[in-house]
Amino acid sequence: MSLQRKENNLRRAQARLDRIQNPPRWKVVSHLKAREFQIDYRREPNRHGRYRTRAYIVRGAKAYHGNNHGLIHKAVNLKYRVQGDKPSVTRTIRSWQPKTMKGKLFKANARAVNFAVHDVTQTAVDTALAAETVGLKTSDIAQREVRQKLKQKYTREAVDDYHRGVFLMGRMATDAVKGVHNHLKTKKQYKLEKAKLQLKKADNRLYKAKTQKPKMAATKADMKQAKAEYKAKVKPAHGNKLRKAMNKRRLQAYKQTKRELRFERKQLRTESKFRTKELRNQRKIAHLSDPGLLALKPATYTAGRMKASAWQKAVNEDQDNDFLHAIDSAKRRVVEPAAQKVSKPQRLQKKEKQRDRLNDKKSKSNNRLSRQESRLKEKHDSYKKRKKPKPKKKKGAKDTISAALKAAWKFVKNVYESEVKKFFLCLAIPVIVILLVFAIFTMIFSATSSHSGFTLGTYAAQDYDLSEAEKYYTELAYNLNQKIRKVGSSSDWKNGLAAFGANTGDLSDTPDEWVWGRSSVYDFDPVYDFDTYKLWSFLCAYYYDFDADNDDIYYWEFDGDTEDLLEEIFNEEYDFVYWYDNQSRWEELSPYNYWGGGNASSGTYYRAEKDAYIYDGQPYRYRFKPIAITSELSQYEDDDGYLCITDGYRVLDAQNDYKETGFFIMDHRWYSGTSHPFYYIDNDTDTFFFMHGSERHDRSFWGWDGTDAWFLVSPTDTHIWNSSLNDVCMYAYYEKYKWKTECKLYYNVKQNKTFDEVIADKLGSMSHSDERLQYYSLLIGTDGSASMYGNHQTLHNLLPGATVRDYDLKREFGYEMTGWNTDSDGLYQGIKVYCTNGDKLKAPFKCKITDVNTDENKITVRKDDVEYWYDGTGGTERDTEVTIANAVLLSGFSEGDTVNDGQDFAKTTAGNVNFHIYIDTDGYGWDYIDPRLVLY
Repeated sequence: MSLQRKENNLRRAQARLDRIQNPPRWKVVSHLKAREFQIDYRREPNRHGRYRTRAYIVRGAKAYHGNNHGLIHKAVNLKYRVQGDKPSVTRTIRSWQPKTMKGKLFKANARAVNFAVHDVTQTAVDTALAAETVGLKTSDIAQREVRQKLKQKYTREAVDDYHRGVFLMGRMATDAVKGVHNHLKTKKQYKLEKAKLQLKKADNRLYKAKTQKPKMAATKADMKQAKAEYKAKVKPAHGNKLRKAMNKRRLQAYKQTKRELRFERKQLRTESKFRTKELRNQRKIAHLSDPGLLALKPATYTAGRMKASAWQKAVNEDQDNDFLHAIDSAKRRVVEPAAQKVSKPQRLQKKEKQRDRLNDKKSKSNNRLSRQESRLKEKHDSYKKRKKPKPKKKKGAKDTISAALKAAWKFVKNVYESEVKKFFLCLAIPVIVILLVFAIFTMIFSATSSHSGFTLGTYAAQDYDLSEAEKYYTELAYNLNQKIRKVGSSSDWKNGLAAFGANTGDLSDTPDEWVWGRSSVYDFDPVYDFDTYKLWSFLCAYYYDFDADNDDIYYWEFDGDTEDLLEEIFNEEYDFVYWYDNQSRWEELSPYNYWGGGNASSGTYYRAEKDAYIYDGQPYRYRFKPIAITSELSQYEDDDGYLCITDGYRVLDAQNDYKETGFFIMDHRWYSGTSHPFYYIDNDTDTFFFMHGSERHDRSFWGWDGTDAWFLVSPTDTHIWNSSLNDVCMYAYYEKYKWKTECKLYYNVKQNKTFDEVIADKLGSMSHSDERLQYYSLLIGTDGSASMYGNHQTLHNLLPGATVRDYDLKREFGYEMTGWNTDSDGLYQGIKVYCTNGDKLKAPFKCKITDVNTDENKITVRKDDVEYWYDGTGGTERDTEVTIANAVLLSGFSEGDTVNDGQDFAKTTAGNVNFHIYIDTDGYGWDYIDPRLVLY
């Protein structure tokens, strides 16, 4: 069976289930007892495009689980009347994301209280349900005993065959009425369960062919490929620490890939297992719901009653037979209840409960797999990241100097109070001056060694964290720009607006013109004013701990809180706006376009089935099914091949929410534009007729009680018009209106605040706001002093100029964003610097040329244990690689040579040169950083 056929089977099964679950109103009237009022919560956008949850009162099929007898059971089952995206206290508490300690403490307390209330309530409800179930079972047993006593009493009093026959006939008549009623109810349920079974079978077949088998095969092939790639790349270390570290890195990457692929296969196997169980259970439910043939019911009921009557007669005839009475008692108290437990209705109820349990198990399994997937995604790149130890607190230099000065002063004071105080006082004064001068220099040095931003304007973060923050912010801008680009696409503009929360149902026409940027609607230009130095300075000022002991400075780390902060400031600065100006309309044609029509003598018509239908409360008034139809009209048929028309015979588009089209079915009484009708009116008799040759024929009625179907020529008149046509009708249609499209889409990016304003507002709303703003101004260089650009510069500038900041950049680090609604290339983990072709390049440090690619003009130099004085306590030595593109080695240099710091060793081959800096801290966690951080 082809994939397309399986998809068609699934579509038909879904349509069949929808028809059974939501029958037309005229069908529902006969079984209103099977429906009830329910509350349906729906997530819908408002007029501003923001999604809100609204409650609707609807009438749907009865929904309850298990037993629905008893007041407590009915009260508990009321919760199943609430459908859709219903409110949840647990989900609301989980969605909270507090930032402060008080907020986190409040969330933890709320979760504990909610769990306790939920647990106590559920225990009380379960106890009440169990007690009521015991009461109902006891009541049923008592009622059964009373009925049995009454039947025995009546049968004992009915001493002759006449009375027994009357009793038997009465019971048979009662059973017949109840049996027919139960049969009809069971038949409706059987149709529903059978439709569910067919839908589940079609869905499982499509899932197996479209998802399970291809993905299982793909993951198996990916695992083999990953293993082969790992074995091909790993090399014997032979004591080489670098190669050993790289092998370890490759092993970690392979294990992570293997875990992810195994988890994906586990998800597929779990889904397949539950689908198989659900299908097997649904097949048993459908089988047990089958009521059988109604024609066989009377014989079954009659045989059962006659058997019961014969047994009772045998028991009553021999009143003194204790053995027979013991068998009768065992039959009523043991056999019949046991048979009742394994009866068809009881087995059906058991399977329905099993279906509910399966749904609960599947939901729990999906939640568990979702949590495992989240943890797996968090660990996806964890092996690449460096473990950054927190700097240990140590006694500050200020405290040390202060204690020394106090001890010195105490010593001087004691000396002063002695007999030789005058002599030692003269000696103590110059010593104190020397100590004060030493203290000043020590404090300056202490500020340098503890990374004091106030002293030297140093970024209080590692290069990796600063670069990750830059990448994340530019990624936010890049993603927004990609969605804007999609809005400007003539083929994908609806999906682009939907990504911004627009309701695609309101976007009916494709715009004739897209207006981007400044326009008559939005009188402003789209601005993108990102500055990475401002971003780095802001983050250092934001995370600076002004309350730290001894003025110690702790490096901040890039994590989920940093991502939330960047998203917050980005959303405060930019907002996407659009205006969908749709002035499209219907315009009347002159003349109309005709398909068929004309009088009976010379006209042409299309055939249609004679059965047509009339409706109330639907978007359409009439439905009929054409036999012969053209492509212009067939596109508006519904799934069953019917055309839907209004009171005025206007054709509706059944494939597009029954919207109006420009086509009309001809009214055979009147002219349709210039087209003659099939019938003419006789004003004298006020009747309609048509001419067939020279014979006149009055119109034969065709329609419903009190309503004529004038859009069809009746079967009788059709046969007179053409004797070869039997039991069919005729119709014709014409196009009266054409849709005139006049639509514009205005869209722009509104800058609510500048980048500087967002930063100022954010820092100004925090504690120590003045100090943070002062620190930010110091780092960015707007306080009157020259900017130090973070003071992380460790590597020599490769270009001839004094600093890399003297050159313009063609491409910055991170995701490319040259402007809103412009094409971008995505992530670039380096910088492209404009230069002059032939500029000589200097070595950033004393390094070794490790790789030369003459085809791509790339050079890689490396040095182990480069000391970055600001990274860690007292500096950290890290292996560093610098890759240069658009450059070739100078004559006399080759791969494997060692180059001294600042020595010319290469030259550029184009108008721009590309730099990538790759660093490592612990033997495996290599990361790209922004070269502007460490290059002079």
